[in-house]
Amino acid sequence: MTKSRLASLLGSLALLGTLFVVLPGLGADEKKEKGGKDALYRPLGLFTEVFSLVRGNYVEKVEVKPLLAGAFAGMTEAMDPFSEYVPPEKMAAFEAARSAREKADHVESGLVLARRAGYPIVVTAVPGSPAAAAGIRTDDLIEKVDGVSARNLALWEVEAMVSGKPGGRASVLVVREAKPRRQTLDIVRASWTPALPAAERVSGELVVRVPSFGPGTADALGAILAPLDKGKALVVDLRGNAFGSWDEAAKAAALLGPAGPLGDLHGRKIAPRSWKAEPGQRVHDGSLVLLVDSGTGGPAELFAASLRESAAKELGIDVAAALRRDEKKGEADEEVPAKPVPAPDLKKLRVRVVGEPTFGMGLTQEVVRLASGGALRITVGKVRTAAGRSLSPRGLDPDDRVFHVLPEEGDTGKPRDPFLERALKVVSELPAPPAHHAS
Repeated sequence: MTKSRLASLLGSLALLGTLFVVLPGLGADEKKEKGGKDALYRPLGLFTEVFSLVRGNYVEKVEVKPLLAGAFAGMTEAMDPFSEYVPPEKMAAFEAARSAREKADHVESGLVLARRAGYPIVVTAVPGSPAAAAGIRTDDLIEKVDGVSARNLALWEVEAMVSGKPGGRASVLVVREAKPRRQTLDIVRASWTPALPAAERVSGELVVRVPSFGPGTADALGAILAPLDKGKALVVDLRGNAFGSWDEAAKAAALLGPAGPLGDLHGRKIAPRSWKAEPGQRVHDGSLVLLVDSGTGGPAELFAASLRESAAKELGIDVAAALRRDEKKGEADEEVPAKPVPAPDLKKLRVRVVGEPTFGMGLTQEVVRLASGGALRITVGKVRTAAGRSLSPRGLDPDDRVFHVLPEEGDTGKPRDPFLERALKVVSELPAPPAHHAS
């Protein structure tokens, strides 16, 4: 098939995928509002009509199988950037990739991926991982892997290609804003463990870097905090933190915030879970600047959002009521950005979020097998804060927005870090915590 014919076919698939996803939702709304008995099925009838017209009138004969595969893939991509359809003919490779991850000699690359505009996008390269060592960054778009276009590769296929036995290599062509826009980077597979928190003094302020919420993160953070002045303000750097467990993030948040609920996991088909800070777990009472970026996701979002909500409550702000007001504006919970609740005076807050909006990875997934022999890797649960704010598909908006500063062409000096610069300015403005914070 020529490139032009293939492009036309892909365009048809995208159209069918859109119809298959959007129209049933519209039909469901119509059924709910008007009570029409068959409202849900009218959009599916339109899908069938378009499907038949494409098959009967397209310039070339079109097989049913690729059309339906494109529709299913479009459906999952419309749900969120992580859900995927696995066709029957790829199930053997999918299962082999899943089994390989359980083997002792298998090395993960450390890439956390999502999908944007049809391409894999890097949420983060976990610090300490082979992907991070290769120089891959948050927001890199992966154009090719080992010379193969990533446009039509599922996320699990990209993950399988860059992971494997130690010593192997994977060549990744990335596209980014910085110059040069296209760079080929080699991931060299080697054993690694997620980096643990570390602290350093910057301009007289203590900056605690928390690169992930892998095993041992909370204990390492506690060891850093234990000898400090409990009331001293801190900068907690969560940039690029999108890896680890919810339990570890909740345990770490309990070290820095008051006792009480932190958040929960909910879904229609899964058992609910919840996280809370117990009395006596807190070891540090000081004010906080939480530094985040577009590579902050998952457990790190729960960590930041729960501490930020606790600070708002300390000022007497009813966070849950603010959320209900948002919902009354006609927006569903999942569609409302997790904006910090407005405070009477932002400078009175003892926890401030600085940086850029986080990714929105507050979810959990399962693999569901289909009667056709294929499968869906689908989101089955979403994480909410204690006030009920969903952390997916939109993440946490910062109190103080910071923008990247791209280096000038030919600039060989040490690059600026406007995010950290702003965090250090904010930390000097934070109020002292009230005496009752010890808990």
